[in-house]
Amino acid sequence: MKEITLSKNFLDEVEQFADKKLLKKNDITILLENYFKNRNIKEFEDFVFVGKYINGLFNVLQSANSISDFQNLEQVKKDLNDNLEKITSLLKEISLSANDKQKTTIKNDYLNTTTKSFHNIKQLVEDLDLIKKYINFLKRK
Repeated sequence: MKEITLSKNFLDEVEQFADKKLLKKNDITILLENYFKNRNIKEFEDFVFVGKYINGLFNVLQSANSISDFQNLEQVKKDLNDNLEKITSLLKEISLSANDKQKTTIKNDYLNTTTKSFHNIKQLVEDLDLIKKYINFLKRK
């Protein structure tokens, strides 16, 4: 597997590739900075994968509403819950190496049990989905 090299322009490249602005670009920049303080590219890729997976589960749930005989709804909900817990755990973990201001931002925006935090996580995983698609594109290139 080809290793991904991240540059200062990485998120700009993702936006150009996706032809769409990232909703949580500033927050992802904070996460990237903290993941790469110790060169944790593999951990970042795992984080991105979980985000893409969660976004896919959200899409399945959305389409399940229009399918009257959708049979695995409870399993999808359980899987979504498990992975939301996983991504919040990963966010907590990465915040350990962040400065105080960044820790506060991550906590307030993603780790509180509020509707706003849930909405922020939903937007974050949409962005992570785009990043994962771009990383996959780079690996195939």
